[in-house]
Formats: sequence, C-alpha cells, structure tokens
Amino acid sequence: MLKRNLLRGLALVSLAGVLAGCGASQLTSKATSSSTSAKSTKTQTKRQRLISALPKGVKSTDSDLVVVNKWHKRAEMTFNKSSVDGIEVRSSIVKPLEAFLAGAKKAGYPATIVSGYRSVAYQKEVWDQSIQTYENQGKSAKEALKLTKEYVAVPSGSEHETGLAADIMNTHWYSTHGNQLLSSSDKNKGQQWLINHAADYGFVLRFTKDGKQSTGIDYESWHFRYVGKASAEFMTKHNLTLEQYVSLLQAREKAAK
Repeated sequence: MLKRNLLRGLALVSLAGVLAGCGASQLTSKATSSSTSAKSTKTQTKRQRLISALPKGVKSTDSDLVVVNKWHKRAEMTFNKSSVDGIEVRSSIVKPLEAFLAGAKKAGYPATIVSGYRSVAYQKEVWDQSIQTYENQGKSAKEALKLTKEYVAVPSGSEHETGLAADIMNTHWYSTHGNQLLSSSDKNKGQQWLINHAADYGFVLRFTKDGKQSTGIDYESWHFRYVGKASAEFMTKHNLTLEQYVSLLQAREKAAK
C-alpha cells in the first residue's frame, strides 16, 4: 500500500511538472510572439508614418525617379541631352546642375564634373576596363569581377544611363589625388559641402554608407543623382535610398486605389 501511494504521489508530481512546463512554454511562446508582433508593429508604424509624410504630387513613375540598378536593368533610354562643362547629361537637369556647381564655387569649393551620361555600350567599356585593370594588378578573374561589382554598375544597370546622375568632385581634392574617385574624399571640406548641400539643388548622394543592401553598390562620396527638390529633401531627411523612397511612393499609390 505504501509503495502504491508513493508511486501515485510521484506520478502526480510528474504530471504537475509537465503541466507547469507546458504553461511556462505557452507563456514563453506568447511573450516571444508578443515581442515579435511589437517589433513588427513598430516597423510598420514607422513605414506608415513615412508614407503619410511623403511629398504631395510626387509619383513613383516620375521620370526623375526612374530606378536603374542590377535588379532593374533598362535598355538604352531616349531623352534630350546637353553639356555642362563639357560633360553630357539629360537636358532637364542642366539648370539645377549648373546652380549646384555655382553654389559650391560661391562657397569657396569649386567642383568638377568627372562623369555624366553614359550609353549602355560605354558602360560596358567601363565595366570591361575595370575588370582588366584589376587583372593587370595580379587579381584573378574571379577577384577582378568581385571588385568591379562593388563600385561599377553592370551594363544596362547603371545610373549614368539615365542622364540624371553625375560624378562630382571637389576640384582641389580631385586634382591632388591623381584624379581618382575615392570614398575618402568625404573627409575634404569641399566634398562635404557637396554632400551636405546637394538636396538644396534637387540632388542626393545616390550610394550612401548604409544603403548597399537596397542599391547593390558600395558607398560613393562623389555620385550625385537628380530627383527634384521635394524628393531630395525628403530622402535626405529620412536617410532613404532611391529604391526605398520609390517603394514608399508605390505603397501610397497602391493604398489610394
């Protein structure tokens, strides 16, 4: 009898433990679910706030906001072209680009346009040349391709093919550093002026330090893209890449249908 009661008692204790464990597990599961849900809600709330604050009258389909990258390749685009300081760009950005350069000069930081519009064919030349340069330095074909992908857009996936982008460098820094495009140029006050005042003229720094996941390109302190003043101010204020900004615009347009 004593043995039977003891076994019964142990069984009850064991059952209680299992039930308690289930309860704790359920509570932990609920807490984890609640935490995940809270994070999701917080993220969603931030996105909704951004969508609500988007500039009025701007559409994801506006020509100034065309997205071109390795995931969104485009055939050769057709538009009017004009030259600024001997560099070809889309005619529609000539005035803001000239104003940007004039502003830099007035501030005491003359700037140079290094590159503007490129055809798909020319971008392929740039791509091939980059790979060849790395191989000439002793890199393997695989290494050369990897390094090229970090800073050079694939043909049909280059910003320069839009005519809305320009590589702009502080003239003094550029001429005293072997005419190279280097991210370290952002330590120069003149390049800092360009980065900090780009939005005043409708431009944004296209490839930011923390934007590679959405742009596919590493940080470039010299690559500016025209998107219009309203969009430039919003993107700069909220540290958004063009891909992220257009995604928000598309979400607003979808919700309005």
